[in-house]
Amino acid sequence: MSHDDPRAEAASIAHGVRRYLERAAAAGTGDLLAREAVGRAAELEAQLGESQEALPAAARRRANDPPAAAAARKPGAPPSNAVAGVSPPAEPTAATERFDSPEAARQAAGTLAFDLPSHHAPLNPAGFEARAALFEASLPILGAIAGQVNPCTKCGLSETRTKAVPGTGSARSGIVFVGEAPGAEEDRQGIPFVGRAGDLLTRIIQAMDDAKLIPGVKLDRETVYIANVLKCRPPENRNPLPHEIETCSPYLRHQLETLKPRIICCLGKFAAELLVGVKGTIAGLRGKVYRYQGAKLIVTYHPAACLRNPGYKRPVWEDMQMLAREYLSD
Repeated sequence: MSHDDPRAEAASIAHGVRRYLERAAAAGTGDLLAREAVGRAAELEAQLGESQEALPAAARRRANDPPAAAAARKPGAPPSNAVAGVSPPAEPTAATERFDSPEAARQAAGTLAFDLPSHHAPLNPAGFEARAALFEASLPILGAIAGQVNPCTKCGLSETRTKAVPGTGSARSGIVFVGEAPGAEEDRQGIPFVGRAGDLLTRIIQAMDDAKLIPGVKLDRETVYIANVLKCRPPENRNPLPHEIETCSPYLRHQLETLKPRIICCLGKFAAELLVGVKGTIAGLRGKVYRYQGAKLIVTYHPAACLRNPGYKRPVWEDMQMLAREYLSD
């Protein structure tokens, strides 16, 4: 084996990963994370060798040899990662046959820093009876997290806040709403979503309950959980800064780990980008179902955006209907 072979093999792997992800993005099976990963794979491929055509002949032959796993698959059988109702990419090439799932592709090219959402992790339970034990177990832990948030001085926001705002509600329903940061009224009371935007969120939750979107599950501010990415108000309600999100987000992640929600609803850009893991507009991120650990995750407009633009209220209600459908399905 020549000294160029390891580098050529890595370029071949990167090329295969990129081709697989391009198909996943085109088919909609990888959504935005797949499209982001295409660019990263292409960057690595460019570093290792402009394209597969530029590889040494020996590496091209290896890449074009059908692997044993592909040869053993029955003709016409779907790949092992096929999701019900989603057609697999048509006619994968031999170079990409080795990557039968996003996870396999990620492991094969470990230098690529991307992480595709899981479509197979078991969902956290739904319904009051199934969640009773989670509700009881979460209470002392959520209290302990609040006990850490309230005196926190890890970033400069602690110097300008009136009160920290840990979160409110419970794990009873398994539904969590995540916003951006406290506003002026939240800063005064230490409770999230109690200003004008909070009043609208309360009315949205009440409308969901009135419409019985989730039969048998009472929806109000006591049965859902409401929190923000930041636990302290940024001065003048400015946008959160990257270092503030990095410093404060472990509190939210610990809350979500404790709550074990069935479904998470990201309200606005900052919550969506943190928990989905990609940058984008709300218009581009909404309408899809993502995964966060054992929870489904959807994205919608922040109530404050609805107050500025009433035209957003209809899509938000459509998103709440989708939330209910996804809550009820596995």
